[in-house]
Amino acid sequence: MDDVRRALLLTRDTLMYLPLALFCFLPVYRDIKSRMGRLILKLLISSLGMEILMFLVYFVFPDQISSLVGMLLFMGGFLYLYQKEVDLPRFRLWFIFMTACVIGAFSYLVYHIADILLFPAHTIKDSVELTPFLVQITFELAAILILLYPAKKHLGWLVHCFQEERVWRLVWVFPAAFVFFAYFFVPYDNSVMYLGMYEGRFMRIYMLALFVLLILVLFIYIMFYKIAYSFVEKQEMIRKAGYLEMQAEQYHTLLSYVQETSRLRHDFRHQLTVIAEMAANGHYEELEKYMEQYTAGISDMSVIYCASSAVNALLNHYAAQCRELGIKTCFGIRLQEKILVEDIDFCVLLGNLLENAVDECRNLPEPQRQVHLKIGQTSERVIVLQISNPCRSIAPMQEGRILSSKHSGEGQGLKSVQLIAEKYNGFMEAGRENGFFAVKVLLNL
Repeated sequence: MDDVRRALLLTRDTLMYLPLALFCFLPVYRDIKSRMGRLILKLLISSLGMEILMFLVYFVFPDQISSLVGMLLFMGGFLYLYQKEVDLPRFRLWFIFMTACVIGAFSYLVYHIADILLFPAHTIKDSVELTPFLVQITFELAAILILLYPAKKHLGWLVHCFQEERVWRLVWVFPAAFVFFAYFFVPYDNSVMYLGMYEGRFMRIYMLALFVLLILVLFIYIMFYKIAYSFVEKQEMIRKAGYLEMQAEQYHTLLSYVQETSRLRHDFRHQLTVIAEMAANGHYEELEKYMEQYTAGISDMSVIYCASSAVNALLNHYAAQCRELGIKTCFGIRLQEKILVEDIDFCVLLGNLLENAVDECRNLPEPQRQVHLKIGQTSERVIVLQISNPCRSIAPMQEGRILSSKHSGEGQGLKSVQLIAEKYNGFMEAGRENGFFAVKVLLNL
């Protein structure tokens, strides 16, 4: 009967894990797969099952062994559920999980400080008392409340925006090492700490050491956040610089095409004068020959695809380029008279996609060269775009990013397209389908 009572008393220790479990979901609440009610139900059922399992562990094993075994079982079980319920790479979830464990480790050390002050005659083998446990729970809840906003904002930003997976594979080891250290950084005999070395000097040194550890851990977390933030900002500046460079390149392409179109319009007035004169004089045979010569010389006549002059100029430019390279084109453009996308953004988006498609077709036998472009506007604020072309091989991928076939690293053209899609609350999908490389873009204006 005493063993049952002891196991029941020790099982209450698992209550301190529940606030930590909730803390783990704060930075990633947007990535939870299940609905909130279903997730809470899963957590409650898991907690009940864990309480029963903990009771059996505490009933069978001695206090110290059962405490360690119980902690490891709970950590393993929750981590499994956590990875199943949150749609993020596992190493980022491990980092959040071990961060919660760091809070639990400090609360564990605070428990021992309270136990030393309240029960100076105890040793580590003595049974768990209720008052130090309540102090531990209070400290843990207070720490979670203080860290509530930083966890949602800063830790949430960190796991979503810092994309260096090589760093995430390693960085979770730091909080894990601290948790391991904290578990063994506890005094064996309270009386030695309470009265040792001139009546409590050991205790003061121990508390000072814990305070220094707390400051050190906070400092490392803040430095990691600042370094990651600086890295992301630098990467964003590099991407924006490339984006502006592409905008300038597309602008010069448009400008040259507009100038060429302007020249043709200017010449066309003179041609109309000649045509009118021949028709008035009845020189119809000469007029027919003249028209054949003229139309042969202006085979690249502009096509009106939509109401935007800039978009028309860009599409005509690439259509002419495709004709020169023997690339079959199929452009299906259905846009309303007024679109809410800025011309420069839409032209950069289309220019990058068409340039990639044309470059890929250059390396194919001429009979296989083709580019299909479809643009539709399902409503005033939604534009859907799809472009496809034959490809020789599967596009190289790394960590979910499409790598460039022209240089090392990520393809800047598709990255620019993705940035524009995100700017207009949309998304981009790219992949290989039936021997064709296809890119789909949705803009939600």
